Amino acid sequence: MRGFLGGSYEVPIAELTERSVVRFACERRKTLLLADLTGSALKALGLNNDISASADYVTSQAWARAIHGASQRWDGIRYVSRQMNKGFAYAMFKRSGLRKLRAEKLKARQVDDLCDRFNVTAV
Repeated sequence: MRGFLGGSYEVPIAELTERSVVRFACERRKTLLLADLTGSALKALGLNNDISASADYVTSQAWARAIHGASQRWDGIRYVSRQMNKGFAYAMFKRSGLRKLRAEKLKARQVDDLCDRFNVTAV
């Protein structure tokens, strides 16, 4: 991302057109167990949203490694999305058993809709 200029975020077109929607399936079980790094669960750990608010992933990756190593029961983590603070993002561990079903490049109309929704100008 280039930055916020002239009232919108400028993003190189290649970064937008190379994005895909990926679908996964888990054949081992219906429900995955995720370590919750949001809301009161996050505060109980003595943390705040700084863990997921930075473009520098050193801290968040260290927490993911610590959770992964702490117990085999965790399939991944859930955290507040850095780009959409009312939504969640997920980091899944390989041991979760998720299997990629398919990946589909975003269609031009999908890219346009997302740019309109998030105030992005392709450059």
